[in-house]
Amino acid sequence: MSLIALNGLTKRYPAGVVALDGLTLDIEPGIIGLVGANGAGKSTLLKILLGLLEPTSGSATVMDLDVRTRGTAIRQFVGYMPEHDCLPPDATATDFVSHMARMSGLPGGAARERTAEVLRHVGLYEERYRAIGGYSTGMKQRVKLAQALVHDPRLLLVGYPQRPCPSSRSTA
Repeated sequence: MSLIALNGLTKRYPAGVVALDGLTLDIEPGIIGLVGANGAGKSTLLKILLGLLEPTSGSATVMDLDVRTRGTAIRQFVGYMPEHDCLPPDATATDFVSHMARMSGLPGGAARERTAEVLRHVGLYEERYRAIGGYSTGMKQRVKLAQALVHDPRLLLVGYPQRPCPSSRSTA
């Protein structure tokens, strides 16, 4: 069984831009990197795999779930760390990550416990009650990683991981 299966996957945007053109690929479990130039379709592919963007043609499955019809189910099993900052600046890391945990189906108590655990894991436990807007770029990256991991996903999709997350021990 393929973890991700693509067959003739195409995405054309209204302005005529072709982001994906007949992509066929079987991805087995493991650590896989998808590298390409800006505009090559990497982010488009991730959004299609999450069921957030409809392909123009072709098919795609994630863990045997069709991306066209099972996007909600896919997102329960997949963690996504987006490329762009999409964090609410007035929220604390605890509030945001806990909210994302509940959105992924964890009940309130479990969401709070898992939030504390994952924030400790990414090195933000001591800063968990500060507003995200006051965080450094690296700290924001770690919040995005925490929200992607909080529901213990079977698959993690990371947009633009070339920007390293500094360790909690690094100094400026």
